[in-house]
Amino acid sequence: MEKTCHKEFRKIEAVLRSSVDQAAPWAGEAFRSAAPRYAGTRDMTTGVGSARAGGRWNPVGSFPTVYASLEPETAMSESLATFRYYGWALHSALPRLFRAIQAELAFVLDLRELPRGHPLQGWMERALREDWRALQNRGSESTSQAVGRAAYTAGLEGLLVPSHAAPGGGNLVAFPDRLRPGSRIQAI
Repeated sequence: MEKTCHKEFRKIEAVLRSSVDQAAPWAGEAFRSAAPRYAGTRDMTTGVGSARAGGRWNPVGSFPTVYASLEPETAMSESLATFRYYGWALHSALPRLFRAIQAELAFVLDLRELPRGHPLQGWMERALREDWRALQNRGSESTSQAVGRAAYTAGLEGLLVPSHAAPGGGNLVAFPDRLRPGSRIQAI
C-alpha cells in the first residue's frame, strides 16, 4: 500500500522549524515496557522496531524512534494501549519487562503544555484526538506522525509529548540517529 503524506505537512514543518528556538536540553529517567524478547539493553534504545512498524509520532517505514514514558504507570498504560485498541485479551500482553532508560539530550522540544495561541496547538490537539492507527492502516500519515516527522527533519533529538493512553502522563519521543555529540540514551 502506498503511503499518503499528511496534507498539511509543509505547514506543520514550517511552524515546527520556527519553534526549534524553544528546544532545550532534557535529562532524566524514562521508562519502557517490552515483551521479554525485546527487553534487551540494545533493543530498548535503537528504535528499530518503530521505524519498521510506525508509531503515534513516526510513520511506518520511516526513522528510528524510541518511545518512553516519564512515569512507570504511564509506561504500563502505553504498553497495554495497543491490546485494548484491537480488543485483544490483556493477558496476552504479559509478561512485560520494564526498563528504565537514562536520557541526556541537548535539543528537545516540549509539546506537553503549549501556551494558548501557540501555532502548533491545534495540530497537537488533533494529534491526540485522531485515530492514528486507523489512518496508518489506510496508508495515511496521521497528524502526530507529521509532527514527529517534522521534528525529525528539523534535527531535533526528541519531543516531550502528553500521553494519550494515560491522561496527565508524559512521554519522551527520542530520535536516536539524531543525537548530537554528548547526548545519549541508554538502558539502565
